[in-house]
Amino acid sequence: MNCVNELFEGAAGSWSGGVAHSIIILALVIALGKMIGKYKFCGISLGVTWVLFVGILFSHFGMSLDPNLLHFMKEFGLILFVYSIGLQVGPGFFSSFKSGGLSLNLLALSVCLFGVGTTIAISYLTDTPITTMTGVMSGAVTNTPGLGAAQAAYSDMFGSNEPDIALGYAVAYPLGVVGAILSFILLKYLLYRDPSKLQRQEKSAPVIDVKAEIKAAEQAIIKVHHEAADTRFISRRFLISKRRLNGVTLGSLNFEEILGASVTRIRRAGVEIKATPRTKLQYGDLVTVIGSKESVANVEKVLGNSLKRLDNPNLVPLFFGIAIGVFIGSIPIAFPGIPQPVKLGLAGGPLIVSILLSHFGPRMNVITYTTASANLMIREIGICLFLACVGLDAGAGFVDTIVNKGGYVWIGYGALITIIPLLLAGLIGRFILKLDYNTLTGVLSGATTNPPALAFAGEQDKDGESAAVGYATVYPLTMFIRVLVAQLMILFLC
Repeated sequence: MNCVNELFEGAAGSWSGGVAHSIIILALVIALGKMIGKYKFCGISLGVTWVLFVGILFSHFGMSLDPNLLHFMKEFGLILFVYSIGLQVGPGFFSSFKSGGLSLNLLALSVCLFGVGTTIAISYLTDTPITTMTGVMSGAVTNTPGLGAAQAAYSDMFGSNEPDIALGYAVAYPLGVVGAILSFILLKYLLYRDPSKLQRQEKSAPVIDVKAEIKAAEQAIIKVHHEAADTRFISRRFLISKRRLNGVTLGSLNFEEILGASVTRIRRAGVEIKATPRTKLQYGDLVTVIGSKESVANVEKVLGNSLKRLDNPNLVPLFFGIAIGVFIGSIPIAFPGIPQPVKLGLAGGPLIVSILLSHFGPRMNVITYTTASANLMIREIGICLFLACVGLDAGAGFVDTIVNKGGYVWIGYGALITIIPLLLAGLIGRFILKLDYNTLTGVLSGATTNPPALAFAGEQDKDGESAAVGYATVYPLTMFIRVLVAQLMILFLC
């Protein structure tokens, strides 16, 4: 019986209660959270967010881990999550940015500004200390680096820690997750109920224009082939599975001159790319080839088209990239007029590196390709570890703060800071920028640096990766702004 108690409550004198205890608690929190997340309540499913709530419940009843272990696992899980997002969307990141990234980042910036304005207004109207409200704001947008930046700024200024910053964060965090998801549901119900409106919306998006150009090019190529010969032409899709083709320009292969076939389009990380002679191929690209049956078969031999080869993981670039990202995220950046330097953090650094590495890696003969299933596995493990540790860390003092310390009011403040900016930005995105629902929710998830919200948005995006692309397009700038703003609020308003 004592053995069972030690597994759930921890062994006295053991680091973190013992290895078996730590693994069992984490495993149970994640497993139970994922199980509950499969069910819908009143037609709403919070999905992976239930891992957070199960962690809070475990911690409330005394089943938690060592604080240092929790901190490490939380940050490591977040790094895995954002790095896998960067690897997925990096190949198409810059093309997405060129076709509307500036407007998306401005929309994300408006979310940050609306949130800061709401926070300061609540602080002045209710006489709540700005330290508490900065913590509430960080929790309302699920921004852990912002919390750390605020705590560091306060400590540097006054030589002591302010517990209300962390308490405000812990109290506001759960509803920050739920509030973002509820805001997405509300936006869909109010603004995207009419499927015909959504379809007209999608037709105006830049990515659809690119697809139209690609299809027109295909038709032109087919017409030329038919005029040149009376042979029947076919269209096939092949995977690039030969490593030597990584970073090679399409024009250098001379498919049309040598084999009599043409590559008309390339699908990379869920993004359609128009094939031009200057396009650099990447390992794992899905290319569309048009030509005679014989010529298409010859192109297949050149490209490889082997799923088995693509299944082999490329772990060296993965962990080297994480190491470089953590290093960059830890570099302090000084700005004139700001007393303390700011950092990209353990999430912002790895995300930026993964995007750059997956995009420019082929030019340096670096293969960063991972299969969709492998990427999804890394992403799910990361977000589950992160949410489990956040719940286990906040659960012990969660109820006491709400019941005895007036924390229930902070929950309401956090809800306002979460929902008001998202709804205002949602209106701008829908009626001014003409964004489709999946892209909008991805951008809003990135604007609130909210991985659970992105997980929810990704579950709604059944037909593509619009949510993930929108998230990664705005996340790097948003993370930097969030960290900077949290420090500035402490430095200038305390």
